[in-house]
Amino acid sequence: MTTNMSIKKTFGTLMILGMITGIQANMINVSGQDVEQNVVVTPDAPVPPEAPLPPDTPSFGNEMDTTKVLGDRPEVKKNGDTTRIRLGKKGITIVEKDGKTIVDIQDENNQDTTVENDEGWNPNAKPGKKKDHSFEPHWAGLELTLNNFVTSSFSFNLPSEASFLELNTGKSIGVRLNLFEYSIPMGRFNGLYTGLGFEFNSYYFSSDSNNITKSNGRIVAKMKPAGASAYSKNKLKDTYLNIPLMYEIQFPLGNTKHPLYFAAGVIGGLKLGSRTKEYYKLNGETRHEIVKDDFYLSPIRLGYQARIGFRHLHLVATYYSTPLFVSGKGPEVHPFDLGLMILNW
Repeated sequence: MTTNMSIKKTFGTLMILGMITGIQANMINVSGQDVEQNVVVTPDAPVPPEAPLPPDTPSFGNEMDTTKVLGDRPEVKKNGDTTRIRLGKKGITIVEKDGKTIVDIQDENNQDTTVENDEGWNPNAKPGKKKDHSFEPHWAGLELTLNNFVTSSFSFNLPSEASFLELNTGKSIGVRLNLFEYSIPMGRFNGLYTGLGFEFNSYYFSSDSNNITKSNGRIVAKMKPAGASAYSKNKLKDTYLNIPLMYEIQFPLGNTKHPLYFAAGVIGGLKLGSRTKEYYKLNGETRHEIVKDDFYLSPIRLGYQARIGFRHLHLVATYYSTPLFVSGKGPEVHPFDLGLMILNW
């Protein structure tokens, strides 16, 4: 009996637990339905469109440039160091030689434009100031000359009264130091120029028994001392400051830097000094005599000069219409020289 009662209690307890569990489940379902009814679904925000990519920026680096040619196709011919390009009625000739690049452009009207670059073509070169190819004269530099005297009729045979002035041309050397020049272009290949320079002349007398001296207001022959040996050196030296006024015309002949050129004009001189020098032996002793004097030399003189040159060869000839000595102070002779420019700047 006791056992039956225990079974009944146990069964009753299980039933109560089952009822409680069911009630909890119903409560959970009801709560879930309420939550589902109160949930508001929010739609997703629209995605903004992507920003467009920026346009390509041209590159100025080492990328190869592309040129689009419309119309006639270019015709290119290459022969050695010369390249010719023909495009319709226009032509371009490119010559690369001796480290230089020369470009000649011809348009449809047969008008030529020439550009020369002494440094050659450099693809990495930066743009800079355009090279100036204006007129450049050929006067500034160092010159050596051979000197002589001529008569007013341009004769090398001096009259008898001037025979003591005959020169040894091979030893009568002159030096011209043309310091600088100033040009007045009249075009790319011609123009006027002036400048400033110094001239140092030696007139070596051909006779070994005389020099020159002043006597009674005139220049006369100075004989060697009695008993003296022949002169080992007897010469007249003078120094002048020169200012030229010249006209020069040039012919490039394919080389604008060293063209063929001709120049002619006048040259004025201002005397800065003069002296005589003589060496001889007397009684076994060598004597040196140097006399500084004006020797009645023309203090101001005017001459005519002609010049010709090509590439590195420069020749010059000068004739002075002003006599060597002041009028009435000595024989009438005129300085004349032929020279060579050995250094040009």
